[in-house]
Amino acid sequence: MTITREGDGGKEAVRVSLRQKKCTVFTLMLGVPALLYLIAMALERTGLDVYEAIPAMAFFAVIAGVLLHVLWMRCPHCGSWLERNDGEYCQNCGKRIDWDAKPGKE
Repeated sequence: MTITREGDGGKEAVRVSLRQKKCTVFTLMLGVPALLYLIAMALERTGLDVYEAIPAMAFFAVIAGVLLHVLWMRCPHCGSWLERNDGEYCQNCGKRIDWDAKPGKE
C-alpha cells in the first residue's frame, strides 16, 4: 500500500509493512466492532434511531477487514495470498518474508 502525502514542497510516499497492514486489518475486524458494541450498549436505553444502524456498521467493518486481508496480505516475492500464515516463509514460493520491511526501501 502506498499513500502519498504533501510534504516540504513535494509529494512523499508513505510505505506500510506487512506487520502494519496486519495490525490495521485486525483493528478493523475486531476493534471497530467492539467499540461499536460498547457504543450500542450505551445507547440501548436512549431510544435513538442510530442504535439500529450500529450492527450494520460493525458488519461492514468486518467485511472491509476481510477484503483488505485478501488484498494486502500477499507474499512480497510471488504475490500469493498468505492466508493465515504468520511464519517466516511463504507457503507458496518458500522465500523468507520480512514482516517489518517496507516496500521500496532498500
